Amino acid sequence: MCVGVLVLLAGVLSWGHVWRYTTVSPIDELQHLDYLIKVQNGEMVGNGDLFGQSALRIQTCHRLDAEFDIKVPPCAEGNILLIPEQFQEGGFNTASIHPPTYYAIDGVVARVIDRILPGQHDWLTTGRLAGSLWLMAAAMMLWFLFRELAADRIAAFSLTAALIASPTVLHAVATINPDGTALFVGAAIVWAVIRWERAAAPFWLPVAVAAFAAATKVTNLVAVALVLAYLLGRVAWKSGPHGSGLRSWVGKQVSENKRIFRMMAAILGAVGAVSIVWLGITRLIQSLPASEIPMVERYRITSFPVEGFVESWQQTVSPLSTPYLAPFLRNNGVVLFAGLVAFWVLGAAVASTIRSAPGSRSRMLGCASLLTVALAGPALVVFNAVVQGIYVVIPIRYALAAVPALAASGLPVASTRVGRVALSVLAGGLVVTVLGAIIFV
Repeated sequence: MCVGVLVLLAGVLSWGHVWRYTTVSPIDELQHLDYLIKVQNGEMVGNGDLFGQSALRIQTCHRLDAEFDIKVPPCAEGNILLIPEQFQEGGFNTASIHPPTYYAIDGVVARVIDRILPGQHDWLTTGRLAGSLWLMAAAMMLWFLFRELAADRIAAFSLTAALIASPTVLHAVATINPDGTALFVGAAIVWAVIRWERAAAPFWLPVAVAAFAAATKVTNLVAVALVLAYLLGRVAWKSGPHGSGLRSWVGKQVSENKRIFRMMAAILGAVGAVSIVWLGITRLIQSLPASEIPMVERYRITSFPVEGFVESWQQTVSPLSTPYLAPFLRNNGVVLFAGLVAFWVLGAAVASTIRSAPGSRSRMLGCASLLTVALAGPALVVFNAVVQGIYVVIPIRYALAAVPALAASGLPVASTRVGRVALSVLAGGLVVTVLGAIIFV
């Protein structure tokens, strides 16, 4: 019953967001829309490819939720030829760095939705509606993860509801954007690793989820890095023999360490294989080198961005913080409860990690989660500077895949009497204010 209610809530929230938010999102949605349309037409998007006419035509009629909209031509119907260079990023599709997995899945679902729903619908609407499946899947996986970690029903339900109603998550799944996969992937990889760790899941399951993370969006690898840090922490912690003979304990510990190292190697191998294959494909299909794309040139650097590197940890340490809200969500109630939920998730993780027993699963998961969200920003700055020679301010949403583990780390606090009440109030307040904004604002 709890899972059913959460899945229904996810569907209502995401479809309600689509209903109220009709303009094209400034968070690269034109790029992702164009990619989705082209994949459904059997085309790949490579570096140097320009926007197609279908995506441009949709934006001219739906308009862009940004100041740049004044430069967008008026609604183009029929066979009017639009000039890509008049649109964002000089007309270049900068989403070409992403694998086609997300776009292929959502495109197929969008086609089904278009056939089922009455009336005429464009790709922007059906593609957004397809994103609800990622939120529904995330709701189920979050529930399974929290219950796997022995959370009671009230804590698991409240925490899941708070996460799926968070505006940062909701915007990612209710617009066409591969960031919409982050919550599901992040919950799935942690759940799979913990299940495998206690021999309740097969060896291949965490490996398959890690490969899927690499095949959707590179920032989903933040969750993969998190579970690798967790497993490494489990190996590094040396506990006593607990009453058994020292020789016997050492033998068991070595065997368990080998088992964990094999899993870590398999995960790294799967991620590496997917990444290498996709890198090879991008080189084959590019029409221009990345260095000649206007957006890349705009962020080009000649020296390492020391100041940006020092400040970057602040940009991902609280992934649910909301730098952008759709216009209908810009009210005091939503802002208040969204901020409180973001503060709760981070604060509960810190408190639970400190309170948990040394060497416990809760302590190790908390350390890995907090370390990952703090280092994700600096790591991405280094990657961009060294590999691509650019510097950009790392968006908060790039650490969304770490949210499930971060939230799970706070379960010891959430499961106390006071914590359970506080979390229920915060989750209820956020859900009510978001639903109220969808219906009444």
